[in-house]
Amino acid sequence: MLAILLALFGSFWFAVSMIFINRGILAVDYFKGLLANLGVNALCLCIYLSFSSDRIDLWAPANLIFVIIGIFVPGVARFFIFKGMERLGAPISACLTNSTPLFAIAFAVFFLGERPTVTNLLGAFFIVAGIVSLSWRGTAKTWRTADLLFPLAAAFLFAGRDNLVRVGVLQIGSPITAAAIASVVSLTTMALFYAVFAEHKPLGALGRRGLGFFAVSGFMNFLSYVFIYTALSMERVSLISPLVNASSLFVLPLSLIFLKDVEKLTARKIGATTLVIIGVLLISWEKL
Repeated sequence: MLAILLALFGSFWFAVSMIFINRGILAVDYFKGLLANLGVNALCLCIYLSFSSDRIDLWAPANLIFVIIGIFVPGVARFFIFKGMERLGAPISACLTNSTPLFAIAFAVFFLGERPTVTNLLGAFFIVAGIVSLSWRGTAKTWRTADLLFPLAAAFLFAGRDNLVRVGVLQIGSPITAAAIASVVSLTTMALFYAVFAEHKPLGALGRRGLGFFAVSGFMNFLSYVFIYTALSMERVSLISPLVNASSLFVLPLSLIFLKDVEKLTARKIGATTLVIIGVLLISWEKL
């Protein structure tokens, strides 16, 4: 039961992070904001690691797993998400990216030998259905079928992240070390991309305020990383991944409180959130 609570805490703090990102993106471009987010996240994880661990073996072979994770998530995964939004629009792209738990469970079954229970599978289905319902707004087809590969690739990478974290933390026994390595590599990767590809425009007062929102979101991501990596070190992927990706359960009520100028409560949103809640209860059933 503790692992389930940790996964939900991780999902909650990720949802809080998204609220601050939604505010920050109004004032500064996402690339600069992402660097601020990743920088604070990495710094907090390194500080936390230095105070919480007596012995840190950075040269353990298993740490290469977290280097690989850091390169592809969020770096390459975010690129695929943005391309998906550009080609398909945000609603369709979000729906397909939210299939992450289904990919994660499939990987866990075939590569980790996990055997999820019936309630586990039903819970994952309800969570995915609820998230898809929450993000879907309907649209006419103005895109190519091949463009669907962008958000699906992002979901594939996020699902791979959950499975690789599970494999890696079982070998090194330190989820915080794993999270710190992945976050530092993510920051380095995105900083290199920014240096080579991004426009380096000066920041005004509004831009600095936007960076502040992203920096706060980075601290929330730090909390999320601690809870999620710890949960994955304690329980199987098929149980934790659907809960980790259930942040929409928290995003809706948080948006209604802090983004009420842009978010309105509708019957569809209530129904979708109910599906996610049912999914969480079904997954938690075997541990109650």
